[in-house]
Amino acid sequence: MSITFAEQAYDHILDKLLTQDLRPGDLLDRRQIAAELSVSLIPVADAVQRLTHEGFLTTRRRLGTFVAIPSREDVRGQLLLREAIECQAVRLIAGNQLKQQRRHLRPLAEAADRAADAGDSLYREDFAFHQELLRLTGVDALIGGFERVATLTMFHQTALMSPVAASTYDPHTKLLDDLCRLSPELADARIRRHIRLGKENLFGASPGAQPQRSTQRSQKRR
Repeated sequence: MSITFAEQAYDHILDKLLTQDLRPGDLLDRRQIAAELSVSLIPVADAVQRLTHEGFLTTRRRLGTFVAIPSREDVRGQLLLREAIECQAVRLIAGNQLKQQRRHLRPLAEAADRAADAGDSLYREDFAFHQELLRLTGVDALIGGFERVATLTMFHQTALMSPVAASTYDPHTKLLDDLCRLSPELADARIRRHIRLGKENLFGASPGAQPQRSTQRSQKRR
């Protein structure tokens, strides 16, 4: 299915944000984006409006549009929202339903663990695994909510922190095995711990701190 020029502009700008071609505090040049995509300013403006609404950009009157600088409360709020969504999701699929999909999910979990072992920024692999967990619920509201929150969280991570340290990394293969055998209540607690592990240093990040360049480009999100 073909995408609109506005969706193309949205993906293009989002990719720049997630790969740090655009960093917090940078001015967004709409004309440059339009030139890069060979489109008019109208779809770029539509994309900017959407990204501003989602929390990636901010507009300052008479100055222009800038990449948002995440605050401590921005980060905390998105992590709490992601936690709530994923905890509800695993309550719906933990146990037998998840066991039936273990073979399908295992390669995604292994890909995330390989990225972590290699010292890469595993945002793409982590997103793919957790997105598939949400898809198993069949609840569109949960799936869409997760995709929005996880993408904004990836932006916060690339902007404010380096990749998760090995000492705090919680293997996705172990998580999958646990979720397949645990009751919904215990699965809730297990994924809550997984989401929180390795994220504590986000809360200590100072807004506007110079971010580190990611070693791995993240795939575009729609």
